[in-house]
Amino acid sequence: MAGSRNWADLPDGPTALIADRVLAYDVADYVRFRAVCVPWRRCSADPRAHGSLDRRFHPRRWTMLREELAPPNRRSFLNTSPGECVQVDLPELHDHTVLALTPEGLLILLHKLQRTTVRLLNPFTGHLTELPPLTTLVPPAHHGRLMAGVYPSRRMFAAWGSGIANDDSTVVLCFYKLGVLGMAKPSDDHWTLVKCRFNSMGAPLMLAGRFYCICWRNGAIVLETIVDQPPRLEVASELNLSGSPIRDSVHLVNSCGELMLVHRRSGPLPPANRLGYWYDAYRVDLDKRTLFPVNNLGGAAGRAVFMGMHCSLSVSLENFPSGSITADTIYFT
Repeated sequence: MAGSRNWADLPDGPTALIADRVLAYDVADYVRFRAVCVPWRRCSADPRAHGSLDRRFHPRRWTMLREELAPPNRRSFLNTSPGECVQVDLPELHDHTVLALTPEGLLILLHKLQRTTVRLLNPFTGHLTELPPLTTLVPPAHHGRLMAGVYPSRRMFAAWGSGIANDDSTVVLCFYKLGVLGMAKPSDDHWTLVKCRFNSMGAPLMLAGRFYCICWRNGAIVLETIVDQPPRLEVASELNLSGSPIRDSVHLVNSCGELMLVHRRSGPLPPANRLGYWYDAYRVDLDKRTLFPVNNLGGAAGRAVFMGMHCSLSVSLENFPSGSITADTIYFT
């Protein structure tokens, strides 16, 4: 046809430039771009040829949805920016179980039979990385539960709050139910135990490569990593909350790159609140080491928070159908 163009013949220079811009926006689009034709694939970097901790290839905008009736080896992923939802085939789930989803969009997997084998999976590129054996991190007293794999044990080994440290070369792995926190590089043969029995109240959170957790007595705790010094947990902010550590729960939220804390507390039972729970939101000021109450959840278009016992998600209203969610609302899942 006159005037038509074969885009596969696009010169290498412009093709590579387009690929770089697509990758800078979203790795899922980048994978689609590479799948178009051989010339486009030749002019763009292969994600599997680079380290699994290379943040350029992390699906940081995507979160895996919890589905009770999902096919065994397929999961749905939601892009929290435009609100797109896709299904991804993950053959690795045939012999692995998911311990957690990291803030970078990576999956922490545990082998179903060789239950000391833990791996890091990029669900969009298929890059699978071996990590040190869990027996080098989990205390010997819990090895039996680790090997058993029954339902109560699986809850104990939920690894929410894990992720990639800000040095871009270290994986932080946290079993907060056990009070176990460790760090390792993919090339290491063992985990470095940072702290045991840190008594985290609620699930920890990785934000901008830093690990945060809440201790009722001490406050918001951050994992500090300094060159040539052992990693250690330090107080990042005082808590100063009234309530009960038994009846209440505290949840950390990544709100547009800022650390937010939601205090779920028990209270009176008026007609409009039959469950008897109240929610107070705070911004964690890391410079002043204190909490500041907030009256909204941020965002020019308004934001809502989906809050669970293991993790929480802040989303913008502009990315979802009108009327489907309400601004400054916390949805407990």
